[in-house]
Amino acid sequence: MTELKIMIYNMHHGKGMDGQPNLERIAKLVKEIDPDIIGFNEVDRFFHKRSGFKDQFSWFCGELGLNCAFGAAITRKKGDTIREYGNALFSRFPIVSHTNHGLRARRLTISEPRSVLEAGIDLGGKQLLKVFLSHLSFIPILRRIQTELVVQRLEAESGPSVLMGDFNMIPGSGSWNKITRVLNDVTHQLHGRPLSTFPSVHPVTQKDYIFTSPQIVIRNAETIDRDRRASDHLPLLTKVSV
Repeated sequence: MTELKIMIYNMHHGKGMDGQPNLERIAKLVKEIDPDIIGFNEVDRFFHKRSGFKDQFSWFCGELGLNCAFGAAITRKKGDTIREYGNALFSRFPIVSHTNHGLRARRLTISEPRSVLEAGIDLGGKQLLKVFLSHLSFIPILRRIQTELVVQRLEAESGPSVLMGDFNMIPGSGSWNKITRVLNDVTHQLHGRPLSTFPSVHPVTQKDYIFTSPQIVIRNAETIDRDRRASDHLPLLTKVSV
């Protein structure tokens, strides 16, 4: 089996609790943790003045030196510039495929668009891990619909798979129950309780999750609080065997 460290982090477009964008401290934190697979939510690509119209995804690709894939939830065009906001995946192992799926519900246009990035990661020896990375809505009716769309894709998988992201839900909710009928919540499996990730300075609720398919063995799950001011969320880290 392959031992993996997997991390999910809502990086809040690089804006820390001091109100300043600072990608370097996020990169420093990631390098200290040294995960094998990382999912970032709220990543800007030339998107907004809040992040200086920087291509944060490409910057992290170069800074971390990992294989990478991006899935936009919002895409806008300004002149010749494509501006995007969404989810980014980084892996020490080759990303052999990736597809971005929109999660927009028909006839429901409230709130910002959401998407799920689906990627195939080659762990070696013909072993393929499917990773799904998303950021679901805080509006309950939209989140329920988005969860159903994600679960439909998960149910089609027969091999090992991981779902992670900021899901804006609490354990025991309808969306959580729907996902855990298919996958295991790493924090619930190991601790029998949530691990709070938000707000980062004084976390009181879990918004960020990692779910794994039954054939994956969960070894550890923890929040990382060594730099609570780098984002408004704490990273969630799990160690697994695939």
